[in-house]
Amino acid sequence: MFERVWRVNEEFLARKGNWLWWWWIFYFREPEAHPKQLMVLWSAKNEKKIHCNGLDAELRDDLVQRRGKTFDLDGVVAAWYYDGKKMRENYLLHRAPILVEPGRIHTDDPPTEFKELKNGFRVSLRGHDFRIGPVQKKGFYALQHRETSFLFNRFSYDICKITRAPFTSSLGKGTAYFQCVRVNAPAPPWYWGVYHFEGGGCAHYYEPHVGNTIFSNRTEESWKIPIRKHFQFFDGEKVFDNRDARVKRIDGKNPSFEVLSEGRDGKARMLVEAYSAASWKFSKNPWNRLNYNEYPCLVKEFSFKNRSGEWTLDDLGAGYGNSEHATGLLW
Repeated sequence: MFERVWRVNEEFLARKGNWLWWWWIFYFREPEAHPKQLMVLWSAKNEKKIHCNGLDAELRDDLVQRRGKTFDLDGVVAAWYYDGKKMRENYLLHRAPILVEPGRIHTDDPPTEFKELKNGFRVSLRGHDFRIGPVQKKGFYALQHRETSFLFNRFSYDICKITRAPFTSSLGKGTAYFQCVRVNAPAPPWYWGVYHFEGGGCAHYYEPHVGNTIFSNRTEESWKIPIRKHFQFFDGEKVFDNRDARVKRIDGKNPSFEVLSEGRDGKARMLVEAYSAASWKFSKNPWNRLNYNEYPCLVKEFSFKNRSGEWTLDDLGAGYGNSEHATGLLW
């Protein structure tokens, strides 16, 4: 069922700049005002050096080594944790051999693990265990896979994702989102968000773009041209899919993000408000760097309308999630 999650393509990772990662984010439900969140990432990128948040790592020439069914990737394991009061930005940030085998990824120092269980997974880090599942076998919350190529197949983007699954842990319980991504394209600025509603629904948006923020670390926008626009809403029974998403950042003590979408499946407006922030600052040189900003958020307003009716927070329940706003350009 999950075989694709554990695949390592040696030929893909042999090409300079290509990137592979596994990424979990956990949305807790407490404390109510500012719910906890935790993100953990195992990442391998074909680069000689990695500079991020004070980590300076020189990677070996043979990024991938194979021993039988086990792949040894020279990479980085990273995590941040918002504990309900304080953001622990570099909760984990270590260069480490990432060992990938059928049904399991792990590092020895620091000790971390991502392992397949019967209809679910276990994630372990910093002495905490997360039991994730059951994962749906079909439908919107089942494992999804999509491959995209562009610019005459020069660049590609391959994603496996689980949009929502319940979890329990020593830190609390809630719902989680997962993605495994293989990409061989430059990383431009983007907006992204995934939100889980208490009643079982979900909303997702994505808007990579070029604009003035490609040239600086500042988040203020004077212009942008979307590369792709996508908005999805799942009410617990049916998926509504628009190839349109217009995201606006509203700065304040903590930023808010307004998302507008209009398409064949309906018209949406969503307003989310951050209550904390984490930032990963990647740099290769002054012109080749990326600020990857993540914001734990609550949904403040939501509406989706079409011929069938209208959905609001009164129908869906409280919304929890994370919004990303990346600036710069990394290649």
